[in-house]
Amino acid sequence: MTSQLDKGKRIAVDSAPPSSKSSSNAEGMPNKSTTSEAWEHFIQLSSDPPHPRSKCRYCGKEYKCGFNKGTSNLLGHIRERCLKYPGRAQPCSLVLVTYSVEACREAIAKFIIKDEMSFRVVEGEGFREMLGVFENRFKVPSRTTIAHDILQLYKKTKKDLIDFFVSSHQRVCLTTDTWTSAQNLCYMCLTAHFIDNNWTLHKKILNFCQVADHKCETIGRQIETCLLDWGIERVFTITVDNASSNDGTVFYLSKVVNNWNGAILGGQNMHLRCSAHILNLIVAERLKEYHQSISKIRNVVRFVRSSPSRTQKFKAYAEREKISSNKLLCLDVITRWNSTFFMLKAAEKYEKVFDRLELHDAQYIREFCLSEPKTCPSSIDWEYARYFIKFLNVFHDATLTFSGSLYVISNTFLRQLCLIHTQLHAWRDSKDLFFKTVAENMKKKYDKYWGNYETVNPYLFVSILLDPRHKEWFLRYCFVMLFGEVKANELVVKVRNNLHSLYEEYKLLYGDDVEVMDAVNDEKELEVDTEVDARQVFDSGYMRILKDNTFVECKTEVDLYLLESCENLENESFDVLDWWKIYSSKYPILSYSAFSTGGRVLDPHRCSLSTRTAEALICTQNWLRSTPINLDEAIDEIEHIETEILGADKNIFDEA
Repeated sequence: MTSQLDKGKRIAVDSAPPSSKSSSNAEGMPNKSTTSEAWEHFIQLSSDPPHPRSKCRYCGKEYKCGFNKGTSNLLGHIRERCLKYPGRAQPCSLVLVTYSVEACREAIAKFIIKDEMSFRVVEGEGFREMLGVFENRFKVPSRTTIAHDILQLYKKTKKDLIDFFVSSHQRVCLTTDTWTSAQNLCYMCLTAHFIDNNWTLHKKILNFCQVADHKCETIGRQIETCLLDWGIERVFTITVDNASSNDGTVFYLSKVVNNWNGAILGGQNMHLRCSAHILNLIVAERLKEYHQSISKIRNVVRFVRSSPSRTQKFKAYAEREKISSNKLLCLDVITRWNSTFFMLKAAEKYEKVFDRLELHDAQYIREFCLSEPKTCPSSIDWEYARYFIKFLNVFHDATLTFSGSLYVISNTFLRQLCLIHTQLHAWRDSKDLFFKTVAENMKKKYDKYWGNYETVNPYLFVSILLDPRHKEWFLRYCFVMLFGEVKANELVVKVRNNLHSLYEEYKLLYGDDVEVMDAVNDEKELEVDTEVDARQVFDSGYMRILKDNTFVECKTEVDLYLLESCENLENESFDVLDWWKIYSSKYPILSYSAFSTGGRVLDPHRCSLSTRTAEALICTQNWLRSTPINLDEAIDEIEHIETEILGADKNIFDEA
């Protein structure tokens, strides 16, 4: 095989300039007559014959050598000593690897859990051949054996987590959700969210379990049992949806945790309502009014997606209409309005293609066009779809924020609330009858849940003060927009008092009035426009507020913290947990309470679960994976495992 040095030699010879009286050219390269391969890798520094010097192009090492001298030392440097030479052969190193059957089986179990593989994969011919190449001494276990291994891994990982919770006395925020499966069975999911001593946010699914019913006493006792099982005594908030029974559940648990001395301020603000669920109620109510238009579009999308031949014909018609879009047709889930948003957003671009189907596709005509009235979408239906896309986009962004689980979101709640408020007011004052009607109806639902300060958990407002980019000025600006200037002054005092109360509580646990400013109500100055960008209106108004501010004398850590100027709002890479990690020594007591207020917004999962298998597979997957799992997708795999993979062996989890 030709070495890189040989190749370099040829390059040096072929590319060398014509010979001249000088032994080198202007770039420090030898002339063509100098053919040593060393000069491809060295530069001559001095051409003085008595004292020639050359330098390595890679590491800068200098040698006493010129073009007319021997180059063996230069070649030796390149071949053996230059660590930065890109063609240097890497020395071979032997690593002792211990063969372990147990480690191999655990690796297979993690592979199945993390990548959501079926148990039957271990019995596949190709899988066994692959492992035989990797390690021919390893005997691949059966699916029954690997199921036992998964259960043991689940138990081991759970024990490690329990040991952590017990030893650290970790305070957590809980989210819980309950639902009824297609088999009319009741299930509950409980998740813990917490920030460790390194200021890292964690989300751990504690368990899936079947419950007798959705009554508040049943759910409350089940959560109590789970907390005892996990050794968790300190709870900050519990996030639930807006079912009336959940009021009783949280009331019961607040008394239980308070009796364990694990509640903050007596558990008086432990109940946190699911913002994503509230938003879903606001939007879904309005979608019902235009159900027929949406249903027509859903039916024709289902028709196209029902077979590969129809999909191919649809693509061909799209090419004829010169419609290019990377968004393919997708079906929605009727119970999830955000999936309806995606369906409409993708389908409306192909209105002309659906019109072509109405003219030329016999199957489409028979199914949608022969009845009176026609059941295919009309131009009015498509116009409604475009209206929906405009206003659903605002709520979709808010839902994405509320549903985050890998970052703190409580400090973003108030901003999203103001954006929704701004947009609804702009639409309500619009001359467009559609937007005006929809906005008026949605505003009624909005006011029911968020129109009054008292209906919102006060910790969501405290979290604004604990965001070093915002503090009181942002809080006041938002309150002026939502409730008016007079009410805003009163509410800011309330929130500040709540923060002081938290501080004093944490001081006992872990440690031995503001000048009113003039704020601008942008709603009064807002030009009515259905295309208004709520973010731009909101952010520009707040930036004007920050230009003028006055602080008060500091007396406690809270005052000292609020005295400091806000962090740069335009820093998109700002991480609020990293900030508190850095400044925890400056605010030792306050940092304990910071973003314990980070109660999680509930991820609304509605799916059918098989209890023992689901708990072993999904919980362990959540504990092991570095990326969040999609429960909705995972449930289908779980049911497949139990009904088709395990078959008669499905009871192995109960036997283990």
